[in-house]
Amino acid sequence: MTTLRTRTLEASTAVQIARRSLFSRLTPLWLLLPAMIVLLVLQVYPSLYSIFLSLHRQRRAGFEFVGLTNFELLLNNTGFRESLARTLVFSGWYVLLTMSLGLLIALLINRRLKFTGWYLVVIFVPWVLSDVVAGTMWRWMFLEDYGLLQEWLRPIFGSSIYINPSGAMGIVILASVWRAVAFSSVLFLGALQTVPHEILESASLDGASRFQRFWRVIFPLIRPTFLIALLLTSIRSVNTVGLILATTRGGPGTSTETASVYLYDVTWGQGNFTRGAAVSVVLFVINVVLTLAYLRLITRRSEMGS
Repeated sequence: MTTLRTRTLEASTAVQIARRSLFSRLTPLWLLLPAMIVLLVLQVYPSLYSIFLSLHRQRRAGFEFVGLTNFELLLNNTGFRESLARTLVFSGWYVLLTMSLGLLIALLINRRLKFTGWYLVVIFVPWVLSDVVAGTMWRWMFLEDYGLLQEWLRPIFGSSIYINPSGAMGIVILASVWRAVAFSSVLFLGALQTVPHEILESASLDGASRFQRFWRVIFPLIRPTFLIALLLTSIRSVNTVGLILATTRGGPGTSTETASVYLYDVTWGQGNFTRGAAVSVVLFVINVVLTLAYLRLITRRSEMGS
């Protein structure tokens, strides 16, 4: 009888331990549930609805299913193809300047110069500004009549830079880099501060120059952060729209109309929501391809390192 009671107590205790273990494993999921619901409402549902719209055509009575017709018309549209080309130019310069300047600033600040805190405040001022405010500031600085930078650069470039197609693209790129360089600088600064000083001192004692210490010691250690910053910067370059609209509104003509601005114009300017949904799906695919490519690169680096 005593043995039976002992076994019953042991079984009851085992059940209670199993329940507690299951509850402890499910607790993080319950805590993440609100965030997952918000993500489904704000991200997944709009993405699925955009795919649904891209496969239909607007009619007065509703939507008519047309399959891939919107994508066929879109890819045969000269304006859209040109906007993709302008997106490639904008993204190339944006990523190159943002990454290089961010890394340079992080290297300088990591040397623990005087007034580092003030430098960080100055660098972060553009980041806290909205796209509309930043774009309006840059547009005013290049206006023909009273633009400050326009007056300074007039002896070099002559007429208004703002109304020149190449000049307008340059203004948009510089404004975007000016606002985004703070983010990359902070990422790189955080990575640089994890590099052990002992390794740098050993490399210095071995006669390595500053460039050799950076390229062979520092950069391999911060490469994962560099790739993440590269991914985030690339995705942002493809999706930038607010700053361009506030600075040039896609002009002069369509010289600064990137694919994201083209999406805005088709959807809200022309009211063609199904065609705009097709553009958004194309941009979504581009973002996914970029993400998969960088994740593959990060995974390959990790496998080589291990």
